[in-house]
Parts: sequence; structure tokens; C-alpha cells
Amino acid sequence: MLRRQLKKTAAILSLCTAMSLFPAGTVLAEEPYLKSATYYSDDWVINFWNLESNHMEEELAQIAQDGFNSIILAVPWREFQSDTSTLRYNTYALDKMDRVMEEAGKAGLKVILRVGYTWDHAGKSSVLERYQKLLYDETVQKAWLDYVDTIYRKCSQYSNFYGGFLTWEDFWNFAQSAGTMGNTQESRRLAQETGYTDYLKDRYSLQEVEEIYGEDFSSWDRVYLPERDQPAYWEFFAFYDEFLNRLLAASQTVFPNLSMEVRADVDSVQTREGTVTGYAHGATFGCQDASYTALMYTVSMGIAGDDSGLTADQVLPQTASVLDWVRSLNGGKPLYIDQFLFTDNTPGFEENPRLREEEIPLYLAGAADVLRGRTMGYGIWTYRDYGNNMLYNPQFALEKDGWTTAGGTSVVQRNGSNQMELGKFGRISQELNPQGSSGGSDMVYVRLDADSPAGANLTIRLGDVVKTVAVKGQQEIKLEFAGGLPGELSITADDRLYLDNIQAYTYITEGKLYDIDGNEESCIEAIRILNQNLQ
Repeated sequence: MLRRQLKKTAAILSLCTAMSLFPAGTVLAEEPYLKSATYYSDDWVINFWNLESNHMEEELAQIAQDGFNSIILAVPWREFQSDTSTLRYNTYALDKMDRVMEEAGKAGLKVILRVGYTWDHAGKSSVLERYQKLLYDETVQKAWLDYVDTIYRKCSQYSNFYGGFLTWEDFWNFAQSAGTMGNTQESRRLAQETGYTDYLKDRYSLQEVEEIYGEDFSSWDRVYLPERDQPAYWEFFAFYDEFLNRLLAASQTVFPNLSMEVRADVDSVQTREGTVTGYAHGATFGCQDASYTALMYTVSMGIAGDDSGLTADQVLPQTASVLDWVRSLNGGKPLYIDQFLFTDNTPGFEENPRLREEEIPLYLAGAADVLRGRTMGYGIWTYRDYGNNMLYNPQFALEKDGWTTAGGTSVVQRNGSNQMELGKFGRISQELNPQGSSGGSDMVYVRLDADSPAGANLTIRLGDVVKTVAVKGQQEIKLEFAGGLPGELSITADDRLYLDNIQAYTYITEGKLYDIDGNEESCIEAIRILNQNLQ
């Protein structure tokens, strides 16, 4: 359990304290107001660490020109630490971390890390098992601390390193799946193995637990993880909040001042009387020894809307109210909104209240007065619109890794970039990996750069659908495939042809700052003004 692991790492904390009163990454009072953009180059967060990112210097310069003074990097646990048993690390990702830190420093940007990001394309199997094992597997717990320590040591050597945070989102999948198991042998086993049963034992008698569940248990080993619609789920929420606090405390022993994005949403829970009440996760808001609390904020939080949408005058007071509420429960620590979601088109959340299009600039104009004094900074999640690209190594930065090849194929350097060269009847293919995707349409969109100096026919197959395009010279190809997600994407050519920047996605996440091609959108000027007003 993390309780035992915390004792084992106490010596590391003492060492960090002895080394410096203010270790690198510690947030000091005189730090400027943070204005952050999540950086993922020209693709998306999930495959950023296997991209070439050939335009990194220009991309970071643009972020700085828009008035941001920092970037957020999502650091996927598995993509960096590929194996928890051997503690093996991905050299390319670590080397790219150095590159980003150096280039961000040149652009005058501080770097903040989202440590432990769930999703990646670095493995075919589900990554969620290792997150679940954090509750009970000492090998995985030690691997986690080694990963956090490795990332901290890597980045803290740079003067522009600011710090980092965990987020409840990256550890919430088990909380969701636990509520679907029901009274099964697996649920009872996990109740004991994760420490949930012990958590109840420390607080209640078996008879009291029977009352909470509304059923009889012959012994403690009959207690199971409650279902989401049971009143007992209140206790599971409290147990899981305690786990997150333990995880953060243990992580802080190797990553000084590490904070956590807390869950500011209030979750509905059924009562034994048949009504609904709200569970607030305020027990996590203090973020242990961190000097600040991170959170995600969306304009739908704590507010009701209708089909006509919300106005700025409706939302601005509620924004202030939510932030004041969090501070009332976190001991008055400053807040960092690492995801300031003034717009959101995530599939599956279409019914959430949202600002009217014409009201977004008005909301951003009034946001400075709300954020100033309540927060130490804010961050944008979607700086540039992105598709949920389901391909690993789409720019061939890792040569042929992730791709199955046949016929004449090779990765070559052309125009300063790795490109896949297909000879006559050469073929590359890859299974589409929807990890981290939130659904989307039944359409799959394919984009890629192709170049055939002499001319060639390029054939792309998705499932049973085949499309052929004549390529002469350099061109960008955009195709649409109906019918949902097939298993494999394959590309062939009937003569020599070069490929780069391949994407296959089902939807585009929009942030209204820059579109997927990097063109300015409707809210970028309002964000620039907001940044000017938050000095």
C-alpha cells in the first residue's frame, strides 16, 4: 500500500530539503501570473512524444507572441516508463523532453508538467491496469515513484522549469469501472485488495456497513465495491479521495511542490431515502504540501442552461463563485486553472450548458477581473485544434516503429524530415488505436503529405473501403471513410512515393484559437487581450 511506500521514501524528502530550501520547481510568491498553453506541436497530446515536431521553434515562438509565458506538457506514464517491472524508459521521449525544455527556454516560456497522463499509443494493450494496480501493487507503486522522480530530475536542471501537477482525471478510470462490477467475486476481491474493506473497518462496524449497503453481509469478505447508483457509493468516493491524497503525498517526496488538479465537480449520489445528494471532493482540495491547488474549470460547472446557450453575464458570477468555493476548502491556497474551458465540443458532452458563440469574447473580456486575485494562473487545453489521431509514430520519428511493412519500404531524410519511402508495390499498415478517444462520428478522416516526383497511384484501405489517389509532386491528401472504426489502415503505391504526417481521426477538438492547420480562429484576439490584462 502507498502508506508503506510513503515511509520508505521519507528519506528522499529529507534529502531534497537538505539540498535546498527552495528546490527547482518550487512556486515562489514573486512568480509572475501564469498564462499557459498546453503544447503538443502539430498533432495531439497522445502522440506528441513520438512526433518529430520539426517546427517546434516556430510553434513555441507563436505561443509566446500570443501573450503566454508558459506551456503545459502532458507526460504519459507508459510512454516514458515502458515497463514497471524493469523500470525501462523510452530514450526518445526523454531526449525530446530535453529538447522541449531548451526550446521553451529560448522562447522565454516556463514549463509545467502534467505528470502521469493516462493515454498513449506506446502499447497495444490497455494502459489502465497499471493505474488500477497503484492501489495495491507495491511493484507498480515503486515504479510510479521512480517515474515521478526521473521526470523531476530530468526537468529540474533547467531554469525555466516551474513545477507540475497530477490530475484526478488520470486516475479516475478505476473509480468508474468499480461502480459497474456489482456484487461479484471480482468486486469482493478488489474491495479487499485495494484497501476499501479496511477503509470501512476503520470507520464502521459490520452492522453499520450493512445499513449503508442496505443488505446483510455474513463477514467482511462479502463486502464488495458498491455500484454507482447505490447510496454506499458515497463511501467509495471518500475512500478514493483518500487514495488520491496518499498518492499525491508519496509523489511529493520525490517531486517537491507537486500539486494536483482536483475534481471541482460535485458528483450526484443516491440516498437511502431515494433522493439525490451531492458529493464534493473537498477533502482533496488542499493538495497536501503543495503551495497551490490546480483545477479544471468549464463554464458549465455549477450552472444550468437552455437551448439558447449562456451569456457572459450569467457565467462570470458563477466562475467567481466556483473559484471562491474551492479556496474556502483548500486553506486559502492560490488556484491554477490548468484547463480553462470556455468552449468544449467533446463528443458525449453535447448536453452540457455552453456559452453562445457571440458571448465568448465578452466572457473572456470579463474573465481577467474574476481570475485576478483568485488565481495564480490559467492554462488553455486546446491551443490548436486537433484530431484524435489513432496512429503511433505518424511522422516516422521512430523509423518504422509501430508500422508493419512489406515490399520496398525505407525511412529516409528529405527536406529535414524523416519520410517513409514506398517503392513499387511497397506497403505500410497499422492497427488503429482509439485509446483516449471520446467517440466521435462514424466517419474516419485521413490526412497525409505525399510526394511522387515522377507520379504514382496511392491506395489507402480502411477495412473494406479502398480509395486511390493519383499523386504528382507534393500534395496534401484528405480523404473520408464512412462506416465506423475499421481495424487497420494500409497504404500502398504502384511506384516510388514519399509519405509524411499521417493522421486518421474521427473528430476534431476545437478551441477557437487556431484551427487544425494553424490558421487563426474567432477567439485568439480575445485571448491575447486577456493575457495582456493579466500581468
